[in-house]
Amino acid sequence: MYGLNELQTDLDILQSQGAEIFDIGYTLLGRPIPCIFKGSKTGGQTLLHASIHAREWVTTPLVIKMMKNYAGDHGVWCVPMVNIDGVLLVQQGLSSIPEQSLKDFLLNVNGGSADFSLWKANARAVDLNVNFNARWGEGAQNVTYPSPANYIGQYPFSEYENMALRSLTERVKPSVTLSYHAKGNVIYKGFGCVDNGKVCAQRISDSTGYPLLDSFDSAGGYKDWYVATFQKLGLTIEVGDENIPYAQLIDYLPQIYEQNAHVLDIATECAQNLS
Repeated sequence: MYGLNELQTDLDILQSQGAEIFDIGYTLLGRPIPCIFKGSKTGGQTLLHASIHAREWVTTPLVIKMMKNYAGDHGVWCVPMVNIDGVLLVQQGLSSIPEQSLKDFLLNVNGGSADFSLWKANARAVDLNVNFNARWGEGAQNVTYPSPANYIGQYPFSEYENMALRSLTERVKPSVTLSYHAKGNVIYKGFGCVDNGKVCAQRISDSTGYPLLDSFDSAGGYKDWYVATFQKLGLTIEVGDENIPYAQLIDYLPQIYEQNAHVLDIATECAQNLS
């Protein structure tokens, strides 16, 4: 298990190594959302995030290890656990929720089950990765009511977590973004008719061994919004074998890391060419 305590320990280690640690905002339940910065703030910047889907928390220790091992000069911004409330709900169940009325709401949304291990959404039962303003609500699997997955929210950027990630992105104006998800061992690129940075995307695909695919039926995701808004290279990287249960992906972290060990070096180099 990799939760908030483990994350804080790693943030302290990164800070002791010289990384800049700061918060970009707060979750629905008031938990601060940390960000890590390494490198130079001049030139093209790279931004990556993980755990926007709660059950995909294995992506947090992955990007943390990537940041620990990144020794380049180019700027990298990393939000290692966007959906903190959701991750804790997956890992700890309703004991992570402070208010009884919210517990009752979430239990009802989850069909009466106290097992939240497959929950994707935040603590308001909104799927954060369909809440961005990019063909919002047009996704093939989108739903318009609170749900463990795929609920688009009341309007684009209705969630605190999305607003925080939007604000950081607008401030940094990165030339490359990497959205880490699980699972499938595949990379999705482009949005609509926008598909920039193809050479760089292919280099990352070759490095990881993950096939590079166009995004079809995708809407409302961070990558979708970033590509549509900034017209640069945004990738969604799905890690882990499709047949491995989410909770067991942590056992395969060494292998997953090895597949992604060179991604930041390639991405930051690409960011200089795309800036």
